[in-house]
Amino acid sequence: MTALLGIATRLKLARLIHIVPDAPDLVPVLAPASYLGGADVVMLDETLPESYRDAASGAQMAEIRIAARQSQGLTGYLGRPARAAELNADLVCLSEDRHDPKKARPALGEWTQIGRRCNSAAEIDAALADAEVGFLLVGPGRDHLLHAAKAAPADDPASKPWFAVGGITLASLDAVLRTGAMRVAVGGAITHASDPEGAAQAFKERLRDAWNANPKMEAVTKAAFGGDVVLELDPNTGAPKPTDLSL
Repeated sequence: MTALLGIATRLKLARLIHIVPDAPDLVPVLAPASYLGGADVVMLDETLPESYRDAASGAQMAEIRIAARQSQGLTGYLGRPARAAELNADLVCLSEDRHDPKKARPALGEWTQIGRRCNSAAEIDAALADAEVGFLLVGPGRDHLLHAAKAAPADDPASKPWFAVGGITLASLDAVLRTGAMRVAVGGAITHASDPEGAAQAFKERLRDAWNANPKMEAVTKAAFGGDVVLELDPNTGAPKPTDLSL
């Protein structure tokens, strides 16, 4: 078995999510390239127009999981709770307001980190107040990012991690960072790049520079390790399992 950091710790340290469509011709190529380029999470999105939304999504998640093992990356899913329970992703972002994180928890398990897609200040506030929500995808919209940065400063160790999302490109990344965001979720700018690995690397390097330029982020990094557990990969399923080894 391979020991690795717990899901909660890796989420707090994550800076880059690559959101990919559930497309069998894309995922097997994109997932390894994205992780190699430095993406912390590859998230399968069944809400995208390119997605097939059928039983084949299990095969696409398996491709993501295999690629994730090589880098201790996290696997992610954006969609319905019932489907998420079948796919066994590390991170699950609920795609609709009607999806209740508390009701989804029993099916998803104790270790899965549940996220919310937030498109308004009210949704941001509700997600931050919900004990079952471990992370947020915020956007699009500068005002929403500014609200999230005020309500949950990225350089505050007590803040839930949130990722700016919505058509982010390398050209717009600096403007996103100026809102106070320190983490981003990117789709087409990596998916449709001629060199997905290189695109992911470019995002990762810029995010790392921004993270390192803020002295307060050191406290965020240190706090991420507090009280976590070491996990092991189940050789049969690839799913993280807790052990009795504390960091």
